[in-house]
Parts: sequence; C-alpha cells; structure tokens
Amino acid sequence: MKGLPLEGIRVIDAGEVLAGAHGATLLADMGAEVIKIEAIQRYQSVRGGIGGMNGYADNDPGEHPWNRYAGHNDINRNKMDITLNLNDPRGIKLFRSLVAVSDIVIENFRTGVMAKFGLDYPDLAKVNPQIIVVSLPGFGRTGPYATYASMGTSNDGASGHTALRGYIGDDASKASGIVHVDGIAALNGAVAAIIALYYRLRTGKGQHVDVAQVEAMMPHLADAILDYTMNGRVQQPMGNRLMGYAPHGCYPCEGEDQWVTIAVTNDAEWDALIRLMGEPEWIKNPKFSDSLNRWKNQDEIDRYVGQWTREYEKNEIAEILQKAGIAAGPVMNPKDLYEDPHLRERRFFETVTHKEAGTHPYPGVAWKMSKTPGHVWKPGPCLGEHNEHVLGDILGVTRDELAELENDQVIGYAPLPGSELSTEDRVALAGSAQ
Repeated sequence: MKGLPLEGIRVIDAGEVLAGAHGATLLADMGAEVIKIEAIQRYQSVRGGIGGMNGYADNDPGEHPWNRYAGHNDINRNKMDITLNLNDPRGIKLFRSLVAVSDIVIENFRTGVMAKFGLDYPDLAKVNPQIIVVSLPGFGRTGPYATYASMGTSNDGASGHTALRGYIGDDASKASGIVHVDGIAALNGAVAAIIALYYRLRTGKGQHVDVAQVEAMMPHLADAILDYTMNGRVQQPMGNRLMGYAPHGCYPCEGEDQWVTIAVTNDAEWDALIRLMGEPEWIKNPKFSDSLNRWKNQDEIDRYVGQWTREYEKNEIAEILQKAGIAAGPVMNPKDLYEDPHLRERRFFETVTHKEAGTHPYPGVAWKMSKTPGHVWKPGPCLGEHNEHVLGDILGVTRDELAELENDQVIGYAPLPGSELSTEDRVALAGSAQ
C-alpha cells in the first residue's frame, strides 16, 4: 500500500488462528505486503464452521463458506493468500524461494514443527541471511515446556490469568473461554518484528525473535505476581472488583440485560456519587465513612447503587456520571458498537467489499497516525486467491507448472475432504444449526 510506513516490506504469514496471523495483520495495516500461507490439507479453524451459521452474512455459508467467514475476513484483512502443501518437497522449495525475497516470517507453531519441515530459522537464514523470523510458541523455544502443545485457553491458564478471572468464591473451572493471550502475543510479535527491522537497517543482519505467549501475558498480571513475591499472598478471583476501589463494578440499568460499569477511586468521587444519588439516608452509616470501610462493605453498597442505576438507561447514567468526574461506561453489545456515535464520528468501522462475503462494516485500525493513517485497504483473502500472482509473478512459476501443482494438490482453492474441517464438514455443521 503506497504511502504507508512499511511499504516495501514483505512478510510471510505462516501463523495459525490468531496470535501469528493478527501480528502479521498489524504489519499489513501499515503497508507491509503480507502473504498468508495455508494448506488445503489442513483447514484453519479461523475460517469458521464450528459455530454453525454464526459469522456468515444472512446466516448463509454459501458454496465456499471458508471464504465467507467474518472472523477470517476481519483477522486477515490487507493480506494476500497462497496455499502450499509443506508435506510435499515442492511446497518446501516454494516456501524457501519466497523467503529468499522476503523480509519477515511470522509463525506460531509448537517448537519443533518448523524444524520438521526444514524451515526453522537456521535453515531460512541460509536461504536469506537478512531474514527476520518471529516465532510465537506458547512457552517459548527453550526450557522444559518448549515442545508443549498449546492454545489460547491453555496459555491463559499457564500464565495465571485463568486463576484470577471469575467471581469471588468460584473456582477456575467457572472461568469463561478467552483468547486475550493471543492478542497480547500478536502485538508483542509485531512490535518485535519492527525492532528487528530497525536493527537490520543499522547492521544488515537478520535475527530470530522468540516470543513466548505465556510470558507476554504475565506482565499484565504484575500486581498479583508481585503481591506474592513481596507479601506471600496468592490472589483469588475478585469478579468486577479492584483492590482499594469501592464501588467498582457492573450495575443493572433500565431494560433487559442492560448494564453500566462504575469505578469510584477516591473520596472526592464518592462524594460526587452520593450527591448524584440524592444523598440517601444509608450513606450516614459509619461503615461507609472512608475508603477502607467501603471496600469491606461492597456487597451492601453494590445493592444500593444497583437500585439507583436501574432507574436509568445505560448511556444516560454513564453520561451523568462522567459529567460528575466519575469513570463510567455502558456495557456495549455488538449492535451498540456499530451504532455508537463516538465510534462513527471517529470512523472506526470501515466498509469493506469482499467478492464472496459481500459489503459490510468491519473494525478498523486501532491507532490513528496524522501523516500515515492505516486503513482496511484489502479485504480478507479467499483461500489460495493469490497463488498465480505470488507463485507466478513473484517467484516465476510458469502456468504449466502451476497447473501441475494444482493437479498434485500442492496448491489449491478449497479445503480437501479429510482436512480438519472439510467442505462437507462445514456444510453439515452449518445445516445442523438451522
């Protein structure tokens, strides 16, 4: 994309699901030419199907559901896509050829997978000494857990995050599924790639970047970790509460399943809150006289605050609280987000036309740069959509060779029956949800 900071940088996205893939997307948003590599033998779950009809426009998976899934088309915006069977020597050779003319490789396989294909950093550095490889395994490339398989939920547990989520009295089995670790790893991987690019600019040398997803998450739990290392305390789930602040929670509003979040952080904000509430009689009780006592008696405060907020629409009460200097916000659902006047004025959502999924608003870039603003300039790619351009125009593969590769299923444009989620599987799953 011309005029963006990373124009001229070519990235090979060998990532699975979210951590690797989204990290590459952040680079694509800033103009990098990102080439996503998939295989028709191995279906990527981010192309949908598990949720039945969820994620498809008009609840219709269509003839090519792997190209219509909203999750894939959002996560993999601004990219090209090719398919390569890395179990075939020709697929390995083409991958290596692409590395020779690229700047960055991003992958988040378990440690050892890339080495099995002969595509680990030492192998790729022989092909291109300036290549930067960003690896994002769950536990890093060294240590006793290096070869452990992992996904977002297991990484969340291993980082300690699962033990802190949930409500008071609940055990870890009650924690909801979450992929926060993936997002944190993606951001760390993208930043690390740019740092490595700067290093290469100064030295001419590539390098291998090892981002352990679990380790990337742990700084976000610094309070709990340091509380143990300094005080020997093992923190437990606190729900919506936060140490030292009261009230601090999520409160019901007018209507069904409508909520507002409120955070009172000091005495001045507490005084402002009780003035808004009309200085009710209950506040005169000594157990609400200071922040420590309010923290100890949060259950009772929550009941009173909840009775008050029930009388208001969530946006209305959030606005009232904000004007009084109290941190508050409505709990938004997807419909609320798309209709939110603030996000609309900032033009966060961008209208994107996809040749199979249609025209819809998508979440945009998370930062705004005054001179080089990124945006969604290319829809999420169809499976194998750019085989001819990348393999033919960039690598010089002839049309006859492309036809042979397709005939031998080294490349392709649809998941093969027997892949993790084949065409038949996805159609069956979609039909079962009707």
